[in-house]
Amino acid sequence: IRDMTRAHVALLDTLGIGTLHAVVGGSMGGMQALSLAANWPDRAARVLAIATTARHSAQNIAFHEVGRQAIMADPNWSGGEYYGGAAPDAGLAVARMAAHITYLSEDGLTDKFGRNLQDRPDGTRGAKSFGFDADFQVESYLRYQGAGFTKRFDANSYLYITRAMDYFDLAEEHGGMLAEAFAGATARFCVVSFDSDWLYPTSESRHLVHALNAAGAPVSFVELSAPHGHDSFLLDVPALDRVVAGFLA
Repeated sequence: IRDMTRAHVALLDTLGIGTLHAVVGGSMGGMQALSLAANWPDRAARVLAIATTARHSAQNIAFHEVGRQAIMADPNWSGGEYYGGAAPDAGLAVARMAAHITYLSEDGLTDKFGRNLQDRPDGTRGAKSFGFDADFQVESYLRYQGAGFTKRFDANSYLYITRAMDYFDLAEEHGGMLAEAFAGATARFCVVSFDSDWLYPTSESRHLVHALNAAGAPVSFVELSAPHGHDSFLLDVPALDRVVAGFLA
């Protein structure tokens, strides 16, 4: 993540931009925003970190490992040398299916799908196949998400991006103390979490806020209520719009 942020800083230098009015990021983008504040504290006047964390948990790493193993178990992966041939789309689709579950919430899945069955190809409504077709609507949804992802994403990129996120640990980068990462911070911070996000739960945001407080950095914190899980930051949540607009003003 720090390497990604270093590339952003190089771009700012090339463009002749010294200090940004604000850097805003959600999820991995939030990690990059925090990395900028920690390692290049003079490059942003405001930092808005949404639905993110200062380090990946064991659970986060575990879900990513399932996805990576799915990709690498696909015979088409070929040790990553699949360009010019068949891509490991089956493995990448499964990786996306597993990850997509973590972006949602149990209540959201229940409200949207419940245990509702798919209509059968022959037109039969709500019948079980007693096989391994996508009987349940939620199964069909995940398969759709997985298949669509393979059309716009590269499997090797998925491996490296998830690994970069797993390695992210701002405290580890700064002597084991998260507050030390922000010791030289000059920006104002706003940290936003969602009550249904179990990928990066509110406890992770509170941990970050406590570290910023310990470092003496000005920080505001908001937990928003939304039923969409981690994906809430990507969807229409009017309360988030108000927070962002107010902080950037």
